[in-house]
Amino acid sequence: MTAIPTARRLDALILEVPRLATARLLLREPRADDFERFAANAADPVARQHIGGVLDRAEAWRRFHSMAGQWMMQRVGWWMVEEPSLGAIGTVGVFRRETGPELEIGWSIDRPFWGKGYAPEAAQASLDFAADLPGGERIIAYVGVTNAASCRVADKIGMKREAEVDFYASKHWLYVRTRS
Repeated sequence: MTAIPTARRLDALILEVPRLATARLLLREPRADDFERFAANAADPVARQHIGGVLDRAEAWRRFHSMAGQWMMQRVGWWMVEEPSLGAIGTVGVFRRETGPELEIGWSIDRPFWGKGYAPEAAQASLDFAADLPGGERIIAYVGVTNAASCRVADKIGMKREAEVDFYASKHWLYVRTRS
């Protein structure tokens, strides 16, 4: 067996994460130099108020790395959302939880970039990607019942509010998009 240089192996793994382009954004693999922005958003109490609360740096580090790891384990995962002139401005993902087989999407745009339409643009791209995957007939998103901004995003990308559910001990709306 011939050893492959580490950098080459990592490049090959990175190539497994599909890149998606929208009119203004690039959805791409997480990179080591994205971590500081990711950690800053994870520590922002306003940005995290509807998605589980503030994360300390160690937990942010773990979650940042799990974003990339999901691609290897499930062939779905989280992208960095990049605006070319600004760099990474958030995350968006297609994933499966341990609680069930359904494809789920989620999004989190860093607070300095709120209100510019980046969340629906990135979420739409991830939803379209998910629709072409096995299981893409029904795609879900959980949105906190008090998270009006993310409810608007779900509405804008054509998801329908199906029910109020208890999700990890808090009330959420279950949004669904089914293939017709």
